[in-house]
Amino acid sequence: MTDTSGQVTTDAVAEHVEFTYDWYGEFLDELHDHGYQFRTYDQPVTDGDVLLRHDVDWSPRNALELARMEASRDVTATYFFLVTSPLYNLHHRPVRLVVEELEALGHDVGLHFSTHQHFTEEPDGDVLADCVQDERTAFEQVCSDPTDAVSFHRPPEWVFRRSYDGFTSTYERRFFEEITYRGDSNQRWREAHPLADGLPSKMQVLVHPGLWGELDAGFVERFREKVDSRLARTARFLDEQFVEKRYNIDDYCQHVER
Repeated sequence: MTDTSGQVTTDAVAEHVEFTYDWYGEFLDELHDHGYQFRTYDQPVTDGDVLLRHDVDWSPRNALELARMEASRDVTATYFFLVTSPLYNLHHRPVRLVVEELEALGHDVGLHFSTHQHFTEEPDGDVLADCVQDERTAFEQVCSDPTDAVSFHRPPEWVFRRSYDGFTSTYERRFFEEITYRGDSNQRWREAHPLADGLPSKMQVLVHPGLWGELDAGFVERFREKVDSRLARTARFLDEQFVEKRYNIDDYCQHVER
């Protein structure tokens, strides 16, 4: 049925939200059950369509886990990676292998651009576009065919509802205001199921892979867990590379094995 806002409503929406892979799989299944089609940013978005987006802030490993779940359900998503993150190096082989598998699974991959790495206030549009292109050039050394879409990291107010020459922003009006927007940033979904207000006719859904895991956990706990894990892997890398004079890349890359 349809409510007064024009959205389809459902009595099957779960009340409890868990940030687990199992819950995320059930969420994807629910979208499928209601007939949604998954689109990418270079396709027109019409009624019944979903743009599924992942901003990979601090966990390429989790991104691969979600990507495999989606591919097994014939779901296509778009994954955006930082080239300025202190928590992962896009050119490091384990991360390159993740990107390669994402593409092989049929997902789009693109640039997650942090304005905070370059600007303290709004720049001229051409200056911003040039910085984005510089990072895209670096990204293209890893990704064979990146999407033209760019997702802004922790977006400042001045990027919302704007269009730019040279790239597509995920915060343009057509993706952010003219369709329904749902995001799990800081695990806001804990407050309500993302479909609690009904089933939008078309929407963009943002999911941060680092917020999800085998077991449920809060935002701070999840973040600290990922940072501790990253520091442990970095320490092992340094020890093997510079102390023991070896580097077991196969062991380090176990997460990409099927």
